[in-house]
Amino acid sequence: MKRHLLAVTALVAGIASTQAQEQYRPVGGEKNLELMVAPLGGSPVTMAGIKYRHFGSATSAMRLGVFLGFQNKTTILQDEDSQTDMLELKKKESSITIAVQPGLEKHMTGTDRLSPYIGGYLDLNYTSKNKKEETQLNATKVGYDQTKSGSLGLGLNAVAGFDYYLAKSLYFGTELGFGVSATMPMKNKTESVTLDPVSGNEVTTSGDSKKDNMSSIQVGPNVVGQLRLGWLF
Repeated sequence: MKRHLLAVTALVAGIASTQAQEQYRPVGGEKNLELMVAPLGGSPVTMAGIKYRHFGSATSAMRLGVFLGFQNKTTILQDEDSQTDMLELKKKESSITIAVQPGLEKHMTGTDRLSPYIGGYLDLNYTSKNKKEETQLNATKVGYDQTKSGSLGLGLNAVAGFDYYLAKSLYFGTELGFGVSATMPMKNKTESVTLDPVSGNEVTTSGDSKKDNMSSIQVGPNVVGQLRLGWLF
């Protein structure tokens, strides 16, 4: 009986020792991807870009955030009606956003599951917009007014956050920071197709414009309003 009791005790002690030695936090060489989760928002899971990290050691990591977004929208301004010589007119709007955020993190002593860190990253982004609104020139011809605009953004942010490992290689976390950012608009490219009132021919005019362009500089705290859910591989 004593032998069986000793064997069970040794087995339990071995399992407990193995669990105590279970490694949750990175030790170096790991890579990870993460996505944003907004449990209290209208969309429970949102992809606000993809963030990649590479742990060079247990206390240091390189990070890279990447976002690529495209939107295209078409609105019917006027229905076609042959009886009144009305042509179908459309308004087309599109935009492209590209953002890259390289940075570094320094992970500090926490617990087996909790990994607090500080760091910083550079924010580089580009946005391009195109708006084209058709106009009716006569019973058979359609003209348009088109504007192409864009902006460049540059920012530098210091951050502090934590990762909490729910299981081996699976964690959630959050982050806040303080930084400076600047937005610099590019010149608007305009083009119009109209009808010459004398000859009746189509006339195309184009040019550059700074109308409604606004540059800005912001300094202050920023908070990521979502939980970060990531996994190591």
